[in-house]
Amino acid sequence: MSVCRAVHRGLLALLSLSPGCLESLTYECESDAACVFEERQGQCVTPGHCAYSDATCPSMLRFGPAAGSELASMCVDAGQTTGSSESSSTSDCGPCEAVAMDCYDPDAICVDGQCVASPLPTGAPCREDDPCVVMASCDALGACIVDQLVECADPPGPCHESAGTCGVDGVCAYELRSVGTACEDGDGCTLEDACSTTGTCTPGPICASDNPCAAGSCSGSQCSFFPVVDGSGCGPQPQELCCAGVCTDVSMDAQHCGSCEVACLPDQACVAMGETGMCGAVPAVPEVPT
Repeated sequence: MSVCRAVHRGLLALLSLSPGCLESLTYECESDAACVFEERQGQCVTPGHCAYSDATCPSMLRFGPAAGSELASMCVDAGQTTGSSESSSTSDCGPCEAVAMDCYDPDAICVDGQCVASPLPTGAPCREDDPCVVMASCDALGACIVDQLVECADPPGPCHESAGTCGVDGVCAYELRSVGTACEDGDGCTLEDACSTTGTCTPGPICASDNPCAAGSCSGSQCSFFPVVDGSGCGPQPQELCCAGVCTDVSMDAQHCGSCEVACLPDQACVAMGETGMCGAVPAVPEVPT
């Protein structure tokens, strides 16, 4: 007896054969119990061959690889019925109720007195009872696998963390950034903006300057800076005055000696005179005894 003829003795022998042998032989079934292929439970349908769940077929069934050269791997016609009333009748296990689980064929069949539902193929869409799940699919073992979650990457403002978490209601929540964190309120004339305790970006002073001798003004959301009036005080000491936008000690600056308008001659120095200065001869450097 050839190896291929051994197929007619049962499905276990069939599973060990080569593809070429499967194409040339026909395995006939008498009940659904005989239609187990690669751990999948099938049905014995007219004219007595095994078929298995396939959502791409109109009948939701496709003949197995050993249903003969004309039927192997073809979709079962919607009008074909089970070929064994003994194993698939409701007398063995009563009416099989529809399966409510997403990743199982809703039409269960009766096998050896029990209702059996087949898992849907890999990639079949399923629904997770979680508002944070955008997409999920079946894994061919009956489990629903999450493929895509809600992406929380759109904070409501500059004082919220850039990455958030999806809550039980499916809405993203974002943590507040620390109070005082630098932010941008969208106005180019407000400088040193900072986050507040309520998560809002509080604007800083308008066109503020670190230079006490320069003042800023806003025009078209852009700051411009210009020198203040010469002679304006700019420091804790009275001799510290603004000269051409720079804070200057007029008691010792030869270019601005006593006031912003006085400059000493090249051979002169600015000599401090109380709270001001006067141009005079360069002090002699005392000789150091040798």
